[in-house]
Amino acid sequence: MEHGGQAGMVFELCRNCAGFYRKIQEEIEANLGEADVDRRDDGEVFETKVALQLGRSLSELKQFRAMASPSFKDEDVKDFAGKLF
Repeated sequence: MEHGGQAGMVFELCRNCAGFYRKIQEEIEANLGEADVDRRDDGEVFETKVALQLGRSLSELKQFRAMASPSFKDEDVKDFAGKLF
């Protein structure tokens, strides 16, 4: 396979991944923005749903919160991000 074909495949993979994560982001924002509390997903159930979509455990998903801290190091983010694939 020539390099152009491989680059195209990698591009499509990245584009598909970005679309997948964008969809999850939109679901989270829609759930948080739901004005009717009765229509909102239960917090724990929703967290579990997102974790399952990402193929992670709930405890791994909660590690994302720690990554928002300014004290979190770049290499820690790279190690965790590598586990998503």
